[in-house]
Amino acid sequence: MTAPVATVLLVTHNHLQFIDRAIASIESQDCPHPFEVVVADDDSSDGTRERLLAWAESSDLDITVLDEAPRLGITLNYARGFSSARGEFIAVLEGDDEWISVDKLRLQIDHLLEHPEHSMVACRVLLHDESTGAASIAPAIGFSRMSTSVNARRLAEVNWFATFSACMYRADALERLSPEVFEITSYDWMVNLSVLAFGDAGFIPQVLTLYRQHSGGEWSKASRRERDERIRRLLPRYIELSTPEVQVELTRLLHDLEARAVQLADVLDGPAGPLPSEVALPIPRMIGPAPRVSVVMTSYNHERWIEEAISSVLDQTVTDLELIVVDDASKDGSMEVVARFADPRMRVYRFDTNQGAASALNFAIQQARAEFVAVINSDDAWELHKLQRQLDAFEANPDVGAVFTSARFVGEDGELLAPERIPHWHNVFRQRNRSQAQWLRYFFENGNALCHPSVLIRRQFYIEHGLYDNRMRQLPDFDRWITLVKHWPIHVLGDEDLVRFRLLEAEQNASANSRANVIRGFNEHIAVDERFFDGCSDQLLIEAFGDVMVNPHFTFPDERACEIALLWCNLPCAMSEPNRVHGLRCLRMLLGDENTELLMRSRYGFTELSLHALAGTEVHEMSDATRQWLSQLEHGETWRGAVMTTPSGELARHVWARMREVPVRSWPQRAVRQLRQVVGR
Repeated sequence: MTAPVATVLLVTHNHLQFIDRAIASIESQDCPHPFEVVVADDDSSDGTRERLLAWAESSDLDITVLDEAPRLGITLNYARGFSSARGEFIAVLEGDDEWISVDKLRLQIDHLLEHPEHSMVACRVLLHDESTGAASIAPAIGFSRMSTSVNARRLAEVNWFATFSACMYRADALERLSPEVFEITSYDWMVNLSVLAFGDAGFIPQVLTLYRQHSGGEWSKASRRERDERIRRLLPRYIELSTPEVQVELTRLLHDLEARAVQLADVLDGPAGPLPSEVALPIPRMIGPAPRVSVVMTSYNHERWIEEAISSVLDQTVTDLELIVVDDASKDGSMEVVARFADPRMRVYRFDTNQGAASALNFAIQQARAEFVAVINSDDAWELHKLQRQLDAFEANPDVGAVFTSARFVGEDGELLAPERIPHWHNVFRQRNRSQAQWLRYFFENGNALCHPSVLIRRQFYIEHGLYDNRMRQLPDFDRWITLVKHWPIHVLGDEDLVRFRLLEAEQNASANSRANVIRGFNEHIAVDERFFDGCSDQLLIEAFGDVMVNPHFTFPDERACEIALLWCNLPCAMSEPNRVHGLRCLRMLLGDENTELLMRSRYGFTELSLHALAGTEVHEMSDATRQWLSQLEHGETWRGAVMTTPSGELARHVWARMREVPVRSWPQRAVRQLRQVVGR
């Protein structure tokens, strides 16, 4: 018999009501690695054991049902299951939970094979309220990357891994645990803390496990007060068994629980943990082969438009797709609208607390399975042949990393905007195709010009180069496009308006020209500039900017750094003002380093006095759009009472242009006055 790579440890006690779902989820696993199943039933009296024996008799899987024994309790039952496993890795499934992805075992085995430094790996969990059908997601970590590590100190602060059923362990780490761990009531938290003494935990962000919250669950039925009290009683012994660094965190937690028991005694009898949405949604199971396209949609309070957005995806002429909808804790009736759809290609997830647009989008991308990922906003819509046109473009241009389209602007009612409401930048998405170097130069000089809800992009880009930065609200997509063109060519269907881009009144769009958005866009442009050239090859840098470099034949990294700093300050363009702010920062750093300070003096004749002069020099270059906008302001044409939206690049240019004759020392006070003029407040 082939030795199993992994063992599935199925742990049960009176789970007859749910055991068939657990069995089915094991049987459905699409795993190239051989695995066995060990069943540790803790003296069930409801027929669970008989059902498991019948399964072992009829299944083609390698199944061992451990001998009957008197009731052992949670900890000792786990101990005998772990000791009976033959696999290198051990995945746990409790009998009232289930795995909702056919890839659960494969993904976790692959992770541990690729990360020998990790002692275990966990996944995200769908917390499912069995009485209402409502659900929420846990844990709220790892939104910014495709995998995350958690050390013992961080796990001691919060039990991030909600259930054993989310976990897979290295068998040798479990074997090294002190027997004392299993001589006390060790819930998954204590076992995981003990295992992490032998290596951090890996965390993969896919929702692969369903954790049932039901009246028969030993933990899920407990109130917040009861859970706190159980943990408080166990912590002293946990502290004794833990490593010194974990002891510090557990001691702090013990003090916090003791204080909370006193201060919040009146409110601790309610349900424990976050309450899921009361709207019942289908369980989002990932079954079957990956589709050709994964469409990701995030929503926040878009009840009025989300039905049209979803329909425009599901009605596409390309039918081989999945639609992943993520609601970022909407307070309106969005979920009621979404729940009316019954298309099996949809998977819907909901956050209990608002995480931010980029985090919600990242979560959706983390759940995507297809080669291509398409992004759509829940207040926009697509033309029905949109995806087909983009897939055709990929066929014709197989080397590109993404295909974008243009858009037409509609109002809240879905109708084309009246001429007086069409923004002056309405042609910004009608871009011609450029080389990677030309796009990098364009972004440097002009800011963003690509329509985010039009993109169809290879998922491999996000895997290799990262997800959106939730520290940004205005420019997370622009930040990704800069990285994209440094590694892949792109293609733009600039003459095809395949997206209906909705402009909302009352400055509700993320790109709306509100005071907060203007200030935020300012700051984010500087943040984007800080890593604009990260990962850019010398060849691409020279191809894009060699004609304006002082010395395009640089050899060493310090020479490259000097050339880039001077580019930020010296290249006239529509974005000169914010570019130069970052450039001055770079020059100050270079002059503060002994080696680069000497290089700046000898190679470029640039000294501290040069910096003083440059910092006091005005910049007059601005785009035609900015000049037009300023002219409108001077004539009182501020479009008050109507939507006034601009791409985020324009937002930054507007204010910089308004301040072009203001001494630097006067910026903070003058900025407030100018910003108020910008938004008519």
